[in-house]
Amino acid sequence: MNFFKLMILPGFLFLIIIGFGLWVSKAGKPYNNLLFTFHKLIALGTVILIGIRIFKLDPFVSFPNMAILLIALAVLGVIGMFTTGAIMSIKDEVPNAALLVHKILPTVVFISMSISIYLLIMEQLKTL
Repeated sequence: MNFFKLMILPGFLFLIIIGFGLWVSKAGKPYNNLLFTFHKLIALGTVILIGIRIFKLDPFVSFPNMAILLIALAVLGVIGMFTTGAIMSIKDEVPNAALLVHKILPTVVFISMSISIYLLIMEQLKTL
């Protein structure tokens, strides 16, 4: 199965995570525990799913260096989102820096993963 098909479900789940995040944000502080928990669990599940799917890739698929770099950037972005999300859930008053970083990182992750998926698909097409 090609990499593009493997990433359709995680891409859809990413949109759901963004939707829940916006819903949690609009609900305001104190955060609705049910919405916040769904947001965190779907995010964690999506990260695990992507990890499993990358591990199951054909071992002969070569990863271009730029794709590896962009995936590393996405991983750092996800770690940053989990960290800032935890800060936002613990603190009564959310630091502006944490809120700003938490709003910017999804875009960074989306762009870096989109480009890396494109690069991997192009690499697979070379082998056909």
